[in-house]
Amino acid sequence: MAKIAKVSEGDLKKRILAVEAERLKNAPELRPDRGARSRLQKSRASTEKMMSRWMTGAGLDIDKLRSTHEARESELGRLVEAHKRGALAQAAKLRNKLHPGVAGQVKALSALAKKTDFFPNPTFTLDTPFLIWSNPLIDVESQAAPFDSWAKFKYKTSQYQGTQKVSFYFYWPNPFSDFAVINATTFMSASGHLKSHAPWGFWVNTSWVVAYARLGLWFGVPREVNPVGYTEQWLAHTGAYGSATTGGDTNSTGVSAGMQLSQTMFAVPPSTVVVFEVALAVTFENDDGDIEADFQSGDLRIACPLVVFSLLNSPPGIEM
Repeated sequence: MAKIAKVSEGDLKKRILAVEAERLKNAPELRPDRGARSRLQKSRASTEKMMSRWMTGAGLDIDKLRSTHEARESELGRLVEAHKRGALAQAAKLRNKLHPGVAGQVKALSALAKKTDFFPNPTFTLDTPFLIWSNPLIDVESQAAPFDSWAKFKYKTSQYQGTQKVSFYFYWPNPFSDFAVINATTFMSASGHLKSHAPWGFWVNTSWVVAYARLGLWFGVPREVNPVGYTEQWLAHTGAYGSATTGGDTNSTGVSAGMQLSQTMFAVPPSTVVVFEVALAVTFENDDGDIEADFQSGDLRIACPLVVFSLLNSPPGIEM
């Protein structure tokens, strides 16, 4: 076997956080800075004042229109809160447990992994993440424990556009003197609630939010952290549309899902660490609206119990 560079989890965490920070600064989405956003809002407000004066001059009772729309928005808000109570009740039935579909597969796979003669190739189980982190940074309640790792968070924003991510990170150092080609599988369980709100206005206002599960494999120490493409699975989405004629809008959807994510034929260089990132990502866009992604209230949460991977080749020094 090759001599492995000593893996420092502290160093690995620093490298990952540095790359995440750099990625945040160079986001692919358009993200107006605070100054640009303020100028856009002032321009829109000025235009709406002119529209209000014009419509009042045309005989429209703006106060009555506003009162009618506000009453409708209040009723929509009550319906959304009732819907959220249903999502919380559903999560309570699974109190502190994995989604049933995930729990069954994890139990079966964990049992099979212990049978060294079952899998045709050497198989490894990573049952505890070394890091649970958010990007951008928000408050996250979490636990990292064998086969029982989870995170709880709530994210609310009226920002124009962006992605909020909470990730579980696992790692494995390749101890061989040649490339190790692997197939990796992970499981995630998610219970949550998404809400989008678009207020009424003289122009169209919109808001939408989407939740995804992601699996990505990175190279870590001793090389620079270098993320590759993600495997993604859509979980849920909701959107809202508000205008002067339709009024404001509020919509919501529950998230109750168990999913399996895989990456195949990933080549890990000799004496190199591979990092497995399992994440729940919330992507959103607001045009004078706002969104909420709640994976925190009551028994809402996300969980990632393990990563399993197998070797597809026979690097020198391994017993097949």
